[in-house]
Amino acid sequence: MDEAVWDAMAEPLDAGGAPRPADLYERLDAVWGPGGWSCRFEVASARPAAVVCTLELGGVSRSGVGEGATVEEAAEAALWRAAAQAGLERDREPLARPAAPAAAPAPERKPSAQELIDRLIARLREEGKGREAAALVVKYGGYGSDPETTKKLYGELRNLLLSKETP
Repeated sequence: MDEAVWDAMAEPLDAGGAPRPADLYERLDAVWGPGGWSCRFEVASARPAAVVCTLELGGVSRSGVGEGATVEEAAEAALWRAAAQAGLERDREPLARPAAPAAAPAPERKPSAQELIDRLIARLREEGKGREAAALVVKYGGYGSDPETTKKLYGELRNLLLSKETP
């Protein structure tokens, strides 16, 4: 890129507020001409949303990676980062930065019924009734295939714990 192009790219966008992608496209058309540049987006991840944007300006490519709550937000952030790599508004601090990526989902917790069954089994082992508890778990095929079966298993394990007989 020659000095005049660099200067044109570095001029601030006067959008009367926060610049929009449309303002950037207009600037690129003005500097490079409608056929003198291209923009390509590639979704790197849907969750959390991450997008790579590659701007090709007169045969030179500049890329940026953006993150956001949605793929659209990530694409806009990637566009601005690629534009910054190409020299657009280099003196502007800070360029529009994307929101922090959404927190990773918490690990899946066991349903509370399964936790209660696990506690009952631990107590039954302490009481010396682990074998009987294991037999009940096998009888019900684990925690049970539906909520009703799970309730029945819990009831039988609880009755076993409350029974005074020790093997």
